[in-house]
Amino acid sequence: MKTQFKNWTLFFVAGSIAIIAGLLVSIILMNGVSAPDALFGMYILMSLLPLLLIVVIDRILVWKFGNKPVNKIQFSLVAFAAFLWMIRFVMDVIE
Repeated sequence: MKTQFKNWTLFFVAGSIAIIAGLLVSIILMNGVSAPDALFGMYILMSLLPLLLIVVIDRILVWKFGNKPVNKIQFSLVAFAAFLWMIRFVMDVIE
């Protein structure tokens, strides 16, 4: 059981959850009766393609460099994005 969770990374877990949720939501929307809902479901499906590409690139990088270095870089990217969001929030409050 330990080896099953050995190579998981932040982007892999978040991407897998987002892909599953996006598929479920798009299927529900496309089975609805209104055309705008069906179009939005198709839009969600098309937006899953870049997400799938990120997960595939993540798996290639984990295979090539290992789990720990890739996870450190991913956490630093997420922390940098959160830092930029906090700066933007402060700038919006000041204005």
